[in-house]
This record gives sequence, C-alpha cells and structure tokens, in this order.
Amino acid sequence: MLRKIGMINSVLVVCLVLFLSGLVLAQEADLFTQAQKARQQGDTDSAYRLYEQAAEQDIRPHDAYFEMGLILLEKEKWSQAYRISGKAVKAFQEYLNLNPNDDNAWFRLAYVYENRSLAPGVNEWKKAIEALQKALEISLENPQYLLHLGYVYYKIGEREEAEKVLLNLVNRYSDYIDAHYYLAMNYLERQDKENAKQHFQYVLDNANQNNSYYQWAEKELKKIGGGTQ
Repeated sequence: MLRKIGMINSVLVVCLVLFLSGLVLAQEADLFTQAQKARQQGDTDSAYRLYEQAAEQDIRPHDAYFEMGLILLEKEKWSQAYRISGKAVKAFQEYLNLNPNDDNAWFRLAYVYENRSLAPGVNEWKKAIEALQKALEISLENPQYLLHLGYVYYKIGEREEAEKVLLNLVNRYSDYIDAHYYLAMNYLERQDKENAKQHFQYVLDNANQNNSYYQWAEKELKKIGGGTQ
C-alpha cells in the first residue's frame, strides 16, 4: 500500500512539474506576443516595455533587443538605439552559437551591424557582410538578403560587387524599387549618369510619391539633370 501511495505521489509530482513548465512557457510566449500585438497596434511605448521585460527574463532576448532598437530608431533616439544595439549583438551571437541555421537571425544581426556602422567612428560593414553571407548560405538567393548585401557593398565603396548583386536583383525582380534606387546610386558613384538616370526614373515611374525612395530619386535626378517624363 505504501509503495502504491509513493508511486501515486511520484506521478503527481511529475504532472505538477510538467504543468508548471507548460505554464511558464505559455507565460513567456504570451509576454512576447503581447509586445508584438502592441507594436502592431501602434502602441510603441507599451511594446517597448514588454520587449524590455522579455529581454530581462531571457525570453527571445535577441529578438526583443532588435525590436527595441527599431522602436528607438523610429523615435530618432540615436544614442539609446546604439546602446541597445550592443546588447542585441551579444544576444544574437549567443543565440546563433546554438542555432546556426536560423537565416533570419543572421539577417537581423547584419541589420544591427548596418545601423551601428552609421554611427560616427563605427565601421562594422564587414561584419554585416559576413552575417549576410551566412544567411544566404541557408536561404539561397533570398531577395531581401541580397538587397542588403548589395547595399553594404555600395556603402563601403565596392562598386563592382554592388553592381553585380543589385543588377542581378533588378533583372530577376523588375519591380524591386529599393534595388533600383541603390543600383542607381551605385552607378552615380561610378560616374555612369545615364544608367543612374534610367534606374532613378524607374523609381519615379513606379513608386508612390509619398515613398521615401521616390523623393530621394527625384532629388538625385534633379542634381544630374533628369526628371519625370
């Protein structure tokens, strides 16, 4: 009888542990989901606090810091965004050591390096390239990853590599406005104004006038003597 009672107690303990573990996992998922929902609803202050709580509780800290950084960038709080980016880099590195096949995490890490490199005195473009190449090893020819790779090559002055990547993109995805814009900028840096005009004009012909790329392309075209047709 005592043995039977002991077995029953053991089963109850195991069930309780499993229940509590499931409850903790549900609470963790709910916390991050709440942050995402608040973000989607435009409540960035609540979203930021929820992401912060998630990071503090080690719940998807890489994603939490990434989203916090985006919110700060949207609010133009540059110094705070830079501080958060350092935490994001560390969290992504720890996560990717355990999950090296997560291409989206490699891409997000690259994006963090890109934004950090825009700060004075910071040059992490090569790290961005390495992370993007890791992402592309997993997700071959992903257009978003290729766009950022072309953009980074453009930013560091590797014109031939930038043209190779971006021209391939616009040939395969002719409506990719972002790729047309950066390809035009790359041509402009190479003093190839005719090709630059062609791709700037494509942006004007196909993007909404409220689109940032439209406004930037229009400005650049005016500088080099082009314009809407």
